[in-house]
Amino acid sequence: MAMTLDLSGEVCPVPLVKSRRAMEKMESGEILEIIVTGEDSRVNLVMAAKELGMEIENLRKDKYGKWHILIRKK
Repeated sequence: MAMTLDLSGEVCPVPLVKSRRAMEKMESGEILEIIVTGEDSRVNLVMAAKELGMEIENLRKDKYGKWHILIRKK
């Protein structure tokens, strides 16, 4: 079951800090969906996930302009 971290409307570095904390607590195989509104947040979160050895399962922008980043811990 995936956990969701909705950080819509938050401005960097808040989404990055909160997301990294959540990613560091994940167990192998767990999935985390992070929702952000800023393009800079999307870029930073993808880079942070890769640095932590995570897989980006899905990355999409919804009709409201929110980015949905689905991350799996290896």
